Amino acid sequence: MAHFVYPNSGLSQGRFNPDGSPRPGYLAKMYWAVIGAFLGTALLLRICDYVLAMQRKRSLNARPKSVLARLYTTFTSIGRVMTYPTPPYLQRYSGLVHFPSVGRMLLVIFYWCLLLGFFFYRNPIKSSSDWLNVAYRAAWLSIAQLPLIVLLSVKRLSIISFITGSSSSVTLNFFHRWIARALLLTTTLHMFYMMRYYASFQDLVMRLSIDIFMRRGIGAWCVLAWIVLVTTISPIRHYAFELFFANHVISIIAFFIAVMLHTPPYAHVYIWIAIGIYIADVALRWALILLNNLSTAGLNYRASVSVVHDAATLKIEIPLTSPRFLKWKPGQFVRLSFPTVAPFMAHPFTIASLPEDGKMLFVIRAKAGFTRRVLKKTLVIARDIEKQHDHVVATATYPVIIDGPYGGPSRPWQQFDTVLIVVCGIGATYGFSVLLDVLRDKGAVRTLRLVWIVRHYGDIITFREQLEQTLNSCETDASNLSILVQIFVSDRSTIPIPSQGQSDFDLFLAHLKDVVEVIPGKPVIRSVVRSVLGEAGGETGIAACGSVKLTTEIKNEVALLDAIANNPGSDTQKCWVHSEQFDA
Repeated sequence: MAHFVYPNSGLSQGRFNPDGSPRPGYLAKMYWAVIGAFLGTALLLRICDYVLAMQRKRSLNARPKSVLARLYTTFTSIGRVMTYPTPPYLQRYSGLVHFPSVGRMLLVIFYWCLLLGFFFYRNPIKSSSDWLNVAYRAAWLSIAQLPLIVLLSVKRLSIISFITGSSSSVTLNFFHRWIARALLLTTTLHMFYMMRYYASFQDLVMRLSIDIFMRRGIGAWCVLAWIVLVTTISPIRHYAFELFFANHVISIIAFFIAVMLHTPPYAHVYIWIAIGIYIADVALRWALILLNNLSTAGLNYRASVSVVHDAATLKIEIPLTSPRFLKWKPGQFVRLSFPTVAPFMAHPFTIASLPEDGKMLFVIRAKAGFTRRVLKKTLVIARDIEKQHDHVVATATYPVIIDGPYGGPSRPWQQFDTVLIVVCGIGATYGFSVLLDVLRDKGAVRTLRLVWIVRHYGDIITFREQLEQTLNSCETDASNLSILVQIFVSDRSTIPIPSQGQSDFDLFLAHLKDVVEVIPGKPVIRSVVRSVLGEAGGETGIAACGSVKLTTEIKNEVALLDAIANNPGSDTQKCWVHSEQFDA
């Protein structure tokens, strides 16, 4: 049976109806005009950031000089005060429930209002036939959102990351999920008004029994509801990621097939654009993986995996003899796959080294799934489990496939007057890569401070190599760069007492006393941020890596201190925060 098409639902009937209301097909173009204007504004702001960074790095001064630069930095600072804060945790469920930042919420609210505004704009319902027009409006708004949802999910062809500078997977996935929820809203409106239209003629049941296109549409809606409401909830994503990912791919394929079968051919343009973006991203990603990892001799890279410290921490080192396309910035991550351990699994890890080191270094806390498999396999291969030098328990070598790099900050750290790095636990992989990058090329940076929060004193041992590199850089640095590394140990009982003897590592830390401080207890984030901003002579850059609670607290304090300052937006109060989050 042919699908019934409302005369005003296509693209070939002009832009507006005789009463001045936009035709449903034209609403999709209006929607993308607004999205394009937003992305164009974001690109303009990023260009301004780039020009400002280049000016600072050339002049080695983080203070804005021209009037335009001062106006720009003032407005961006005020914008951060308004968008950085996050509403406090729900006290009773603080471990499970938290709100996004004000900036994220405002963007989501704006987006949903945009959709509802298009849906209700000049949309009077005077007769039963108007229900069908309303349903087609929702249908076109639904179809138009598909390319944007795919753009927020792709990895290599991430146009939105390039335009906005927001390369954080946490941020992109947040908007990916909320736009998918908006898609569920518009498809629900489409289905509701279609059924109401047929119900007005009292033939809804008959229509459902004879119209296969309606049944396909209901099927597509059910698949979308399954994806959005059930399988993408936080516990499933975090604790059963492999299951979530497999289900997500299968469900998305089923959804697109159902949508293609449900919609008329002239509405397929947005569907094909979304599919084309995804296929291009997958093709580009696998082309780079093959070019970078394969040669005539097989896989190019082998990873040396060591189980260190407490038999729960992995140190992975990959020598780079011919890096080809492997160039990365501090703070970026790659996805590693071990074909002989878990052939169909890959996991993202932050790179702790720099390209100049000639190797990729990762420090990982083994928990469950992929990392637990690698840990157990390494312990089985190295059957002689004895304490070796540098607290190494076991070592094994595996062929490895590298996919990446991805993520990283959108602004170079060398453009700031002061750089504050706050990391928690294994987040030190991110922190030390930023620290060492600034030490090798300080640019306009005059003050560099790392605050590292660990649970046990022994956790520091894993990063001895990075501490040695820090010491060597400080000894060879003839500039006036002020550097301080503060390590807070929350479990005071694990800190050794000097009177009871000192190990080789304790003596090593004592040698670093001018640069490294080991402090019992936990830091007061407000005091740390306040002291750094109070001493800054220009814009401050903060690199934060830890739990959601830690990164949220840092952004809240930055916004509060800037808001209560006598001169918000001034040279010394301006502060930019780049955060990476992981589960505590």
